[in-house]
Amino acid sequence: MTATVRIAQLYPEILGVTGDRGNVRALQVRLERAGATVDVLPVGIGEELPADLDILVIGNGPLSAMRGVHADLVARGDGIRSHVADGRALLAVGGGAELLSNGVTTLEGETVEGLGIFDATVSRTKKRKVGYIVVETAVGRVIGFEDHASEWTLSDAAHSYGRVAFGQGGFALPGDGDQPARGEIIRVANAIAANIQGPMLPLNPELVREIITGVAERRGLELDLSIGVESLDTYAAGARAAIETLVHGKGFNSIQL
Repeated sequence: MTATVRIAQLYPEILGVTGDRGNVRALQVRLERAGATVDVLPVGIGEELPADLDILVIGNGPLSAMRGVHADLVARGDGIRSHVADGRALLAVGGGAELLSNGVTTLEGETVEGLGIFDATVSRTKKRKVGYIVVETAVGRVIGFEDHASEWTLSDAAHSYGRVAFGQGGFALPGDGDQPARGEIIRVANAIAANIQGPMLPLNPELVREIITGVAERRGLELDLSIGVESLDTYAAGARAAIETLVHGKGFNSIQL
């Protein structure tokens, strides 16, 4: 019997400005090629999240969009926290990730309450971090593009999932001597938060496999993630190689507002 995996993208019309649908599509295509049936569900304000959801994706948006979904998101807080506590997968990017922190402090000093999925606070900054980013993680290098004006402060550095090899990153890490270290990507159980856009997952097959493997293990599914993905891996490898070449040349990675 074919397994059905359910993916929901929360607020796709509001929090989806940086290709976030591409993250959903990357998960969907690899799951289908591994033999699963995939239901993709866009969920807007006031619409119900299915109880048997496997993967929740929350995309990026400006502060105005974050405020626009805030009341609805807070009302869903217990359900999303249970989703993560149950070991289900979650991927949040940019503004969507910030709403899952303990809270976001704006430049004007206002605090936007978060759900506390990730034990960290976020401060909006005048400096905008823009450019290619390369992050060393447990599943290899995660490569993409960052464009954000925020700084995360982690309560526990162990929740960092990656160390920046090139780029600005989202938060400080304990340094080696006088050398400052920067981190990017936060992970709690099977929930991942990042500022990497582009979208992130099509460029990073190993991270997609990590997310899907977590789903398969929780559900007891047998999925062969090597079937039919040669072209996907080839395209990703080519794009990754091009970015890695560019990061060794001239570029930009910050804008002062």
